[in-house]
Amino acid sequence: LFSDYDIVGKNKSGVIVHYFGPNDNELVTYDDKLRMDNRRILPFHPKDVNIESFVVLPEKILLFYTTPTETYQYFRMVEIDEKLNISNTSLTLDSMSVVNIGKGKAFYVRTSPDKSKLLTFSVIKTKNAYFVRFTILNSQAQVLKKNIFTITETPNVSLKSIKINNQGNVIAIIGNDNNDGDYNYDRYTTLTFNRSTNTIGESVLQNPDYVFKNLITEVSTQRDVAYIAAAYKNSKNKSDIGLFYQIIDFRTNTVLLSTKMPFSDEILQKSQTNEFKTWQDKASLVKPKRIIPRSDGGFLLITEGEYKFTKAERMATNNFGYYNAVPYTPSVRYIDQNHYYDIGVFSINTDGTLDWQTNMPKSQVSENDDGYYSSFAFFEANNVLKFLYNEDFYSNGNFVEYNVNPNGLTKRQSMMNSEKQNLVMVPLKAKQLDGHSIIIPSEQKRSIQFVLFQY
Repeated sequence: LFSDYDIVGKNKSGVIVHYFGPNDNELVTYDDKLRMDNRRILPFHPKDVNIESFVVLPEKILLFYTTPTETYQYFRMVEIDEKLNISNTSLTLDSMSVVNIGKGKAFYVRTSPDKSKLLTFSVIKTKNAYFVRFTILNSQAQVLKKNIFTITETPNVSLKSIKINNQGNVIAIIGNDNNDGDYNYDRYTTLTFNRSTNTIGESVLQNPDYVFKNLITEVSTQRDVAYIAAAYKNSKNKSDIGLFYQIIDFRTNTVLLSTKMPFSDEILQKSQTNEFKTWQDKASLVKPKRIIPRSDGGFLLITEGEYKFTKAERMATNNFGYYNAVPYTPSVRYIDQNHYYDIGVFSINTDGTLDWQTNMPKSQVSENDDGYYSSFAFFEANNVLKFLYNEDFYSNGNFVEYNVNPNGLTKRQSMMNSEKQNLVMVPLKAKQLDGHSIIIPSEQKRSIQFVLFQY
């Protein structure tokens, strides 16, 4: 039995799913009708090899993995063809001494939007510096460039985001953590690498009054720019709270735009979060989730309200019959509650002004499941955005889709009653396969089914 799975993607071989457990790794392909077509147990035992990433190309799959030894971690890649045959020769891409990185995860892989470029990187912390070593490869896994982003004399930093664009330019954001609760960093450094000029640019965003959280990035496929968005608040003025965003130019490694969009009662009044006393409390729940570049250089920012807390519930136990016994012994159980609220879309112009904004109400509450069935699956094609989610998995089983068109007009429709179909949809594990289909898993009593939506 496999303990978990990932939908890896789709190519000539079909829809590819990776099943994994403590003892096995298996790849399975499914045809267009989601019938099992082929399966292959990977010759890697999880005790000896850590699978890092699959990159799905039209004709093949690249499998990146790490082989740890006592002294070194070796980072390797092997090709898998469309019949799921695994190449006999693997390529060693990198190795690092365990002294530098310990036994934990050391190597990471990212791809450009069109998968023509691959980025592999590792992070090294020393007493005085923080390094991100990275390598840019083409889709044949030939090395195009290697370089290092460095930040010096910063005790509490961590990598928040890293991306590569189709030209092979790289952006990384390193945040300075402040251990101050929710808004958990007080400044961040943006590092960009331009592959053609072989130069690195660095800009620090720091304002003594501002703190940030939930930073995300995206690269454009049409222009040589990157986007950054984060939630911010002013620690000296509680009404100055909202979203902060920047546009970065890779050609010159400079910041083109840096601006903030403060929330107000008005922006948030449509939202479903009624139990909060103030709009500022509501504002702190809004998390940037995705950036969709617009063809004119602007972008869409997708947000979702999210709130998690632990509540204690007393359970009374009585001892009857003994006059001198303690009559009441409270015992407490803790419940983790997960709330996922509205989806917001903000369309931002190149000059930072707001073109339009729309809000799609939803309220998902669950307990002790880390929000596993909550949030939404996202699909984007031809300038239409679709958000698919479980409306209320405890009562009505309604599985809903919101559509947003390029002018910000929304349409809501029920897709199916998942309860009647005996499905329990998991939107967070969905995968968009191409411009007209998205696959969403359903998990019901240890059995997994896949549901394909085609548009």
